[in-house]
Amino acid sequence: MVSRAEIYQMAKTGCIAGLVGGFALFSSFFWIDSEVGVPFGTFYEVVGMIVGLDGFEATTFGFLAHMLTAALIGAIFCICSTLHRLLHISSVPKGIIAGAVTGIQVYAIFFMPITMYVMFPLISAQASGLSASITPQDMQIAKTLMETSDSILWGSLILHVLYGAVMGLFSSMMMYEEYHMKEKSKKEKKENWKKFESENWPST
Repeated sequence: MVSRAEIYQMAKTGCIAGLVGGFALFSSFFWIDSEVGVPFGTFYEVVGMIVGLDGFEATTFGFLAHMLTAALIGAIFCICSTLHRLLHISSVPKGIIAGAVTGIQVYAIFFMPITMYVMFPLISAQASGLSASITPQDMQIAKTLMETSDSILWGSLILHVLYGAVMGLFSSMMMYEEYHMKEKSKKEKKENWKKFESENWPST
């Protein structure tokens, strides 16, 4: 049974690994903005617009929400790895693969529905000029985002896989020593028990 201390340690490890993965995507989001021809930080700004913010405040909120989500996913990832022996992140390749799969799951379960049913309708309203007090520049940016929506979705899938792989890599690197010490301790206990049996239980 996993102790509270172990769960806390795994959550802390996951938060750190998740933040590393989140920062790894920081520059990638700006790359997507550049590829589709919109100002840097547009992705984060759109996230902030969902809660009614605008401009720099929206961009800041989007960035913080992105990093907090990355940390939360990392924590859940590492905690879940303790639920069964098969889920243990006992090697770097296993961590990378498990992380990449987690990235795909997050993309399918959370990112796609939020993007399709919340973000795109909001952007579409701006592109159509239906939003109040929208500037011509914002309208043009919204139109560009809608025109390149397919590229954004595919690019986001790649970035989620990248995030998961980086998160899994750092998780496995931080957890390797812990798993190694546990296995070493189990092996020593087993050997000591065998030695005790041989010394105290005479063979028949």
